[in-house]
Amino acid sequence: MIGTDHSGGTWYEATAGRGAARSSLRGERQAEVCVIGGGLAGLTTALELARAGVSVLLLEARRLAWGASGRNGGFVSNGFAESMDNVAARVGLDAARALYRLSRQGTDYVRREIAATDPAIRMGDGWLGCLRHSDPVGKRASVDAMARDYGEKLQFLDVAETRALVASRRYYQSSFDPTAFHVHPLRYALMIAARAEAAGGGIFEDSPVMAVEREGSAFLVRTAEGRVRVRHVVYCVSSLDRKLHRQTGRAVLPVATYIAVTRPLEQHVIRTRSAVSDSRRAGNYYRLIDDGRLLWGGAITTRLSEPGLLAARMKSDMVSVFPELGDPQIDHAWAGLMGYARHFMPLIGSDGQGQWWATAFGGHGMNTTAMGGMLVARAIAAHDDEYLRFAPYAPVGAGGPFGRAAVQASYWYMQLRDRLDERRASAGS
Repeated sequence: MIGTDHSGGTWYEATAGRGAARSSLRGERQAEVCVIGGGLAGLTTALELARAGVSVLLLEARRLAWGASGRNGGFVSNGFAESMDNVAARVGLDAARALYRLSRQGTDYVRREIAATDPAIRMGDGWLGCLRHSDPVGKRASVDAMARDYGEKLQFLDVAETRALVASRRYYQSSFDPTAFHVHPLRYALMIAARAEAAGGGIFEDSPVMAVEREGSAFLVRTAEGRVRVRHVVYCVSSLDRKLHRQTGRAVLPVATYIAVTRPLEQHVIRTRSAVSDSRRAGNYYRLIDDGRLLWGGAITTRLSEPGLLAARMKSDMVSVFPELGDPQIDHAWAGLMGYARHFMPLIGSDGQGQWWATAFGGHGMNTTAMGGMLVARAIAAHDDEYLRFAPYAPVGAGGPFGRAAVQASYWYMQLRDRLDERRASAGS
């Protein structure tokens, strides 16, 4: 997500201890690889390349993880934004299983890096996915299918079990994922950056790339005050720069979502430290964080500016689910942009001539950023071709402003369906 003020304003910025800014790129340098973009995918790529002994420089236009990587909900779990049913329908069950295993490797990577360096970055375990309309047969079937097809052992919770954890009349059945967890995403990103530097990688902030030019079999990456000659360029810019690498830039749609953090609460309706989301198609997602604060996210649009009265809007969403919260005071509220591809899968690939990309991780959870960084780093350092499993999800033009209009219309339609489903559920209860 892109905030309207990249210097702060989020609870993450207020609690991360970012430290002094890194220097910008000046003068001429050489390296094997230049990574463009200092979000989680770019930082993971740089770390894994440095660990493999590959000389790597990372260029960030502003501050590390100032966009989506340092402003998201902090959820880490297996899978993708696209449903596994749709993935299997497109690529076949065996290929879908292989993709799911890669997503699991991303989850394991985040868990392992945190445990090795700073366990406090991990803020809670488990993920509860709640239905806002009653469908015990469908929910149990989806839980059984994940176990059968992907070896994912989710737990089915009935209405009473669900409401024992989140006491809302809006909720019915749910599934619980014990392998998921939630984190402080900005602290995690800064930790990955520090580990990349310790392994020999170079990281520069305030170094927006102006152009990438081919020079024979190499590339020249230019900023305002510096130049880097490299054999490989990796684009990890999400929706922040849609012109630098046109093939992926035209394939990424910017989609806005919103997060608020309350002051410490005295409440008894949210009785779990696990992450929670609901089945709304533009769903709510939330979790209890430090000092009993509630972090609440949701409301998806394609507008590029922050709406007015954002804190009031987020508070309204909270109390619509939990009226018992009364009038929770909001300490932080922010808007931002994520990058989505039309097929709701990450863009991970190469042109076969030294240009690579790992982008469009909006809506997937943090596991896929780790997965994408690992896959690209292994491909460059060890000629591993596992990244080619994402070939069926190559960059496809998203339609520019017409694409955004179509996405907004589809979200309005989904919200209408949400209201109809919930109205039927309320009438039947």
